[in-house]
Amino acid sequence: MSIIEELVEFKPKTKAVSNDINSNFETLRLSNNEHENKINTLNTLFEEYKQNPAKIIDSSTNVLELVGNTNNFKAVGTSTIDTITGKTSGFVFIEFLDTRKLISSNILRLQNNVDRITKNGDIGIYLFENEIIKEVSYFTAKEEYTNSYPTQTILNAPKNKYGKADFIEKIKLTDDIMPIMDSFENETCVISSSSQYDAINYMPWKAFRHHTNDAYGWLTINGVTTGWLKIEFKNITPKVKAFSITSRNSADANTHSPCDFVIEGSNNDTDWTLLGDYKDNLNWVQNEKRYFALTYFESFKYYRITINKNCGNGTFSGFGALELYESINDIMPMVAKLNFSIDKPLLINTGVGTSSIGKLNQLSQINETISIENLLNNSIMYVGFKKNSENKFEPFVTSARPTYSNSLQKYSNKNSIPTMISLTTSKEFKFGYTASCSSFYTPTGASYPCYLAFNGVRNNKWVANVVGGNQWLQIDFPNYRKIARFTIVASHDDPGGSVKKGYIKGFNGEEWIVLKEISEETDWIANEVRHFDADVIEECIQFKLEITEIQNMATRAQVAEFQMHEVADCFVIPENKFYSYNLETQEFEEKEIIYVGRIKTLNNFISDVCSYAVENQYISEDTDLSINTLYSFFHNLGFDYKNLKVSGWIKDKTTGFTMPWYPDSNYDAGIEFNNYGFHIDECQFNVRTPSTLMRFKDCDNIARSYNSNVSLLLQVERIF
Repeated sequence: MSIIEELVEFKPKTKAVSNDINSNFETLRLSNNEHENKINTLNTLFEEYKQNPAKIIDSSTNVLELVGNTNNFKAVGTSTIDTITGKTSGFVFIEFLDTRKLISSNILRLQNNVDRITKNGDIGIYLFENEIIKEVSYFTAKEEYTNSYPTQTILNAPKNKYGKADFIEKIKLTDDIMPIMDSFENETCVISSSSQYDAINYMPWKAFRHHTNDAYGWLTINGVTTGWLKIEFKNITPKVKAFSITSRNSADANTHSPCDFVIEGSNNDTDWTLLGDYKDNLNWVQNEKRYFALTYFESFKYYRITINKNCGNGTFSGFGALELYESINDIMPMVAKLNFSIDKPLLINTGVGTSSIGKLNQLSQINETISIENLLNNSIMYVGFKKNSENKFEPFVTSARPTYSNSLQKYSNKNSIPTMISLTTSKEFKFGYTASCSSFYTPTGASYPCYLAFNGVRNNKWVANVVGGNQWLQIDFPNYRKIARFTIVASHDDPGGSVKKGYIKGFNGEEWIVLKEISEETDWIANEVRHFDADVIEECIQFKLEITEIQNMATRAQVAEFQMHEVADCFVIPENKFYSYNLETQEFEEKEIIYVGRIKTLNNFISDVCSYAVENQYISEDTDLSINTLYSFFHNLGFDYKNLKVSGWIKDKTTGFTMPWYPDSNYDAGIEFNNYGFHIDECQFNVRTPSTLMRFKDCDNIARSYNSNVSLLLQVERIF
């Protein structure tokens, strides 16, 4: 009931008493008079504002001090303001003549409790009352129209010279700081080792020739698979932050390259500090370079690498080259810096407030440089901002890709297991994920190892080596994950080997726990996909499918694909809202979340960063294409795909010739055979390449084709 309705309310079947009526309307009249007085006061002040010259206040601190016998001020300066002093009561007008930041607090209460960036010409009206400054109204010199955009849309962000979003910065390294060595010692440093294979080709200084054009390098003495190589700098103490190892340019590199090793630093050759510990570096190939980041660094005179285990069955250990790097900027290898400022803010429509044409919109700005440190090793992380209890946005990272859906769901649509191409290696990462199983079938001329259940291909599979049940299939992550959904795909040619009874378990660091019990799963058909939502969601680092019984006990247990989907934030498209699933309450909670980028890490090292598109357009990186491959392009436009226009260009990397690429082309279909493109959801577009990347007719009407050495540039934009 409104105040007015309350004042004039009468009880049914009773006569109105004149005194009650008069009292009620007297209360209403006084209330109206009070509001009218405030309005008149504002009008008077506004007239004074227009007629009287404003007092210029030059502030270079966080306190804006108002002095003078006026209520009309112009603020000069670029410092951040978190409080305003000089008045105890009444209204003041402040015109801001510079770009600066206003911070909302319990004392300075800005509208919607959102920090503000002023622009030249912006005007704010502030009420001083009871030692609190309230922002009554705020007029912007430049109106931002947001009615055309759904909430959570990134409207603007720092860009590079090509107009692409560019605000995620990673470490920039120097060139190799080691000199070119032609002996154990020169004017810069001294090289030594615990042992060497011989005195000609495999001495420790051979690892610092700045090339691996031959098969030489440093090797331990034959029969010894452990050992160290040490560098002593004579006149400098460099602060090394990263290093690289290149395997020998030899076909047997996978037998003796370092698997488990440590890096240490010292200033007296006696007291050594551990700088990095590296394990499970498997599957080296000939002349392969891998970059590693130190987890601790300081200036040291001595650096030492110690190999504790090689990656194969070699009777010696070593490598072709070792390079050391300092950093040009001040960023740590495992820290991504988000470069925002009041001059280069991230501008977001958060859907709060009212625009000039009556739409519910509110622009929020993230305008401080932020370092994201809690990055996981060997993962793709999604970076975003989430509004906290103080109405401020704070950064977060997650390995679960957000999902965009028409309804609530607590799991990501993206499989968290990368495409495995061996037991320990994936297409995305050199190592970090490990596949294992109870056994695997190796008939004559064929093999069905367990990593085939994690390679993204449904026409091959893992097959157990024994008939019947009691088999298991496992994947180990490099870090802990919360899996909400498991997906099993049946064999393409023998679905009778699919699981009928069993368990999906997770290892939480202390014990194996049952996440899902599988019971009476029957009638599997070829390549059938079945989902199993976890009954228990807990952070685990290893996950195992235990098969106690299969559909046809006369055959072998087999799985075409075993996928895992993490707990993820869900953007419900019709509502334009994000929801997060609370594991404690088992309920969805509405959240204000903005995803702004993606970071990829490898070997304690940020290997790749990506900032999402802004202003209704996403342009991909120049992506090299291979035949029969699936590529995913993830953007943050967040619009209905029916309003998206997708266009692209195929580039011949040999000749530089570029031609349009059409995902839905069907004209001249006998000649033009373009890649197949399709939407996954409102923030992902996939391209699946056929056995021929591109077929077309040239200007002479001659049919031509591309099968390799081409790249694709994709553009996604909203059309109104």
